[in-house]
Amino acid sequence: MNSSTTDQSFFVTGTDTGVGKTVVAAGLARLFAERGEQVGVMKPAETGWGGPPDALPSDAALLAEAARTAPEMQKHVAPFVYREPLAPLVAARRTERPVELDALAGAYDTLRQSHAGRMIVEGAGGLSVPLTDAVDMADLAARFDLPLLIVTRPALGTLNHTFLTVRYARERGLRVLGLVICGWREGTDRVAERTNPAMMEEMCDAPVLGRVPQRPRGIDDAAEASEAVRAAGVAEALDERFSETEATV
Repeated sequence: MNSSTTDQSFFVTGTDTGVGKTVVAAGLARLFAERGEQVGVMKPAETGWGGPPDALPSDAALLAEAARTAPEMQKHVAPFVYREPLAPLVAARRTERPVELDALAGAYDTLRQSHAGRMIVEGAGGLSVPLTDAVDMADLAARFDLPLLIVTRPALGTLNHTFLTVRYARERGLRVLGLVICGWREGTDRVAERTNPAMMEEMCDAPVLGRVPQRPRGIDDAAEASEAVRAAGVAEALDERFSETEATV
């Protein structure tokens, strides 16, 4: 499961649930696929899915659509799905169906082997959300040997959430590629929102790689996600970050 120094795979996490991780992950997957890249996507555990048990849950379905995942590979995109909108460990305990790390590793390896160019893995909730009694999302990113792209909010209160997420990541030995602000309102009159991006960079010693604009009606498909992420220039900023890393190896 180890990544090579030239691999440009990454793990998308966030400062909270509902912060925009899926929009960013799906938008980037579609943009990279449009370049002709082989992109593998994965949502190791998804909760809150009340649809048909044989269908991909909503977040995983958007990721698979964005990456143009082949039908025969889609079963590996979301290996563990739960109905209740809870942390994976809690949902697993309530159904007596625990997340199996070997199964996650097997699904990840299968996707990597068929999508050698890039893997995008989206976590559930924030970085310390538990998968099992002993493993959280930070552990999973470490097991997959993936650097982090952290999605955060623009509003008042985000500085603390963002700083603590970055600090926890680094304490766990994870590399932070950068931050993406989701739900950005250009021209806002709220001073906190206008000043937070620069303050985030100062506090976290990590670059803001883009500001994904707020969409009043939300985002329903991969095309809309890629349009929002394209407008923020996240893919290009991420390319530069990987280039900087490769130059120092």
